[in-house]
Amino acid sequence: MNARIREILLLAVGLTLVLGAALGGYAVVRARAHGVPGGQVLAPVIMPTPTASGATPAPQYERWTVGIARRPITVRRRPADDAPVQARLPMQTPADYPTVVLVDKVREVDGVPWYLVWLPGPPNESRGWVRDGQMAFYSTASKIVIDLSQRKLTVYRRGELMRTFPVAVGRPGLETPNGHFFITQKLRPPDPNGVYGVLQLGTSATQPKLNGWPDGGLVAIHGTSEPWLIGKAISHGCVRMKNAAVQEVSRLVPTGSPVIIEK
Repeated sequence: MNARIREILLLAVGLTLVLGAALGGYAVVRARAHGVPGGQVLAPVIMPTPTASGATPAPQYERWTVGIARRPITVRRRPADDAPVQARLPMQTPADYPTVVLVDKVREVDGVPWYLVWLPGPPNESRGWVRDGQMAFYSTASKIVIDLSQRKLTVYRRGELMRTFPVAVGRPGLETPNGHFFITQKLRPPDPNGVYGVLQLGTSATQPKLNGWPDGGLVAIHGTSEPWLIGKAISHGCVRMKNAAVQEVSRLVPTGSPVIIEK
């Protein structure tokens, strides 16, 4: 990455703080869930604090850049203004949560940065190009790795293994999809004793066989009212956790962080 792009990324990270102030520190959101009536209770959004310019360099460990929509985002198939439009993303999800994407790489074209980003929703693992100026940025050093065969979810943060939790996964015929995804939103269901438990962490993954569902078969990591089923292949594709466990994962993993699902 050349000096120009590094400078732009540093400026973009600074814009995150400005955006946060403009949104009143968008710390809560509301939403709806599959099959759960009524409005959602507010849920927190955890935003990492960027390192100030001129500060001591951070330790070297795996980090990722998350883009948050400053305006509706136009995604193109190539890094060019005349390239076909691949997708248009609103500033907020249908759950009124800020739209985020996970940045894969940056390319400068005719002096303008373009960002190749992982996209939410189908088809799984979609990527496209976003022109500079449509997003603010922040960084995350957390990731989730889900091992479907072992039915375990592991959280890494700043290069260290933090916790491993048992999970329930998709049943035969409605398997949890494997691939490279990210956390798109955090929602609190209206009934903490319901099927989604106390918290849902939405992901960019979908279960393709459920594309007729209201939210297109989006896969979530969520709590449960049936903790005795943890460790089984029982869900419609979502990853179920005990309620205390999903709350701990949410505390460790900011929105936008990568989710790697392995067979």
